[in-house]
Amino acid sequence: MVETLRTLRRRIRSIENVRQITRAMEMVSSAKLRRTLKILQAGRPYASKLQELLARLAESESALAHPLFEARGEAGRITLVVFTSDRGLCGAFNANLVNAAERFAVERGRERTEMYCVGRKGAAHCAKRGWAVCGTMTEFSGNIDLERSNRLANEMKERFLSRQTDEVDLVYSEFISTARIRPKVARFLSLEREALLAGSEAAEANRRVALDYIFEPSTEEVFDSLLPRYLQARMYITFAEQFTSEHTARMLAMHNATENCEELKDSMTLRLNKARQASITKELLDIVGGAEALRG
Repeated sequence: MVETLRTLRRRIRSIENVRQITRAMEMVSSAKLRRTLKILQAGRPYASKLQELLARLAESESALAHPLFEARGEAGRITLVVFTSDRGLCGAFNANLVNAAERFAVERGRERTEMYCVGRKGAAHCAKRGWAVCGTMTEFSGNIDLERSNRLANEMKERFLSRQTDEVDLVYSEFISTARIRPKVARFLSLEREALLAGSEAAEANRRVALDYIFEPSTEEVFDSLLPRYLQARMYITFAEQFTSEHTARMLAMHNATENCEELKDSMTLRLNKARQASITKELLDIVGGAEALRG
C-alpha cells in the first residue's frame, strides 16, 4: 500500500509538471496569435484594394495578353505549395492540411503534381509518402518573414513564366475566427479574371459595362509594375492566414491539454485519498485486532 501511495503521489507531481508546461505553451501561443492577427487584419485591406484595382484593369481585353493571365489547359504540370507548421503540438492542424493537399493532387493527377513544402511537417510527410518535391522552405518559428514571403512569390512567378510549371496552387489554413479555421486550396497562377472579380464589388459592378482602359505609359509597364506587387501581397496574406491559424490551433490544443491535466489530477488525487483512507483503516484494524488478542 505504501508503494501505491508513493506511485500515486509521483503521478500527481508528473501531471502537475505537464500542466504547467501546457499552460505556458498556451500563453505563448496566445501572445503570438495576437501579434499575427494584427498583421493579418492590417494586411487584408491593402490586399483587397490591390485585387480590386487589378480586377478593374483585367476587364480590358488588352490586359489579358499578359503571360501571367495565360490559361494552359488542364493537362499541364501543377505545383502545389503546401503550408504546414515547423512544430507539432497543434492537434490535427497539419494532418488536415496534408490530407487536403493529397486529395487535390490525386484528383488532378499525382503524376503531374509536384509539391513545394513550406514547413517541416509537410516536407517530412511528402518525403515519407514519396511525393515529388520541387522545393522546401522551413524554420519560420511561427513568425512571418516578408523577405522570404516575397522570395517565394517571385520563385513561383518565375517557374510559371519559364514554363517549369503550368499552374500554381496554394494549400493553407484559412483563418475565420479563433473557433474556426479550415484548410483551403486556392489558385495562385495563372491569374483568372473571374477569381479577381469575385472578391471585388466595385469591379463586379463595372463588369456590366464594357470598358477599355488607356494604359500609360503602356499596358506592359503597368502590369509589370502591378502584378508582382499583387502576387507578393497575396503570398504575404497567405502566410499571415497560415501562421494565425497555426497559433490558434496550438493555443486550443494546449488549452484542452491543460484542462485534461486538471481533470486527471483531480481523479488521481481522489484515488490517493481513497488509498490513504484504506491504509489508515487497515492500520486501525491491525491495532484493534492486536489489542483484542492481548486481552484474550
